[in-house]
Amino acid sequence: MKVPVSLIIDDPAPIISVYYEHAGKSTTEDGRPLVPTYSNEMLFAFCDIVEKHGIKGKYSVIPMPGNKGDIINGLEGVRKEDMHQWLTAVKTRLAPNFTIGPEMLTHHKAVDLETGNALSMNERDFAATQTRKTLTPYIEKAVSLLNQAGFDAFGVTSPWDFGIEVEEDYQAAISEAVFNVTGKKNSWLFLRGLRNTPNAKPWIGHKEDERTLVCIPATTTDHIWQTIDTPETSEEYVQSVADEIITKDGKGGEAVRVLETGGYPILITHWQSLMSNGLGTGLRILEEVARRINENLSDRVEWKSFEEIMEMVLANPADYPTPALEPKIPA
Repeated sequence: MKVPVSLIIDDPAPIISVYYEHAGKSTTEDGRPLVPTYSNEMLFAFCDIVEKHGIKGKYSVIPMPGNKGDIINGLEGVRKEDMHQWLTAVKTRLAPNFTIGPEMLTHHKAVDLETGNALSMNERDFAATQTRKTLTPYIEKAVSLLNQAGFDAFGVTSPWDFGIEVEEDYQAAISEAVFNVTGKKNSWLFLRGLRNTPNAKPWIGHKEDERTLVCIPATTTDHIWQTIDTPETSEEYVQSVADEIITKDGKGGEAVRVLETGGYPILITHWQSLMSNGLGTGLRILEEVARRINENLSDRVEWKSFEEIMEMVLANPADYPTPALEPKIPA
């Protein structure tokens, strides 16, 4: 039986680069200015690749990116026409293949829910001191904004390792928040990475009142991230980075090693990795990786969205035991 292969895309937002907002630096490692925005044309190029190669997975939409407004009322420095064009493209061209969910509210400073103002701490540090009672409304706000924007959101991604210090409360809060907003009893979470781990697969993280939360891990690293910090765009470079994920003959690379140790190749990259500080080198690498997977592994793997993986786990929970987890293993 074929096993799932899936692609995690972290950190997307309309036009705004949340990486630029929270990186704490203004230049790349090689000294070029960090790009603060990404054009819709780059989103369209990503959509073209997804549609051409049948890629499926999880795609974040950050509802209040970088504390610059929100996707319902508008974003600072972003034309509403461009924001709506971005959201429409994600809904019409990506949502058929990708499960959409928030990456909490801002992926930057935490938000005071009563005022909407930014707090002094980032969301990761904020979450570390919270409880189920305080996390639930925060997650409800994130899920609600996406649903108001027309997305079917019933799971979340952690910005950084948001919630890992209070993981039990966090998982319960997600399940409760999703149910309160959508009425859905099944939800998903992407928080952890399981790398260099045999039989790396999803598991059930929380069950309560007929509600179930499925935890879906990344099982590879973001090899494409390196393209942010180099002006290199040659075809040789593109091929060499793709080799780290899957070699041209389909016999090597991290995704293949995961498969050969009994796990699911759940690939991860970030929106800023694909954008490559405006050069788009990461998009070329992704396309080459997808081409190699389809060409070499189509008899062993099948592209699956997070919703489809979640349903697989729910249908056969005994096949997905909880792995041995360290207290803190960020994704």
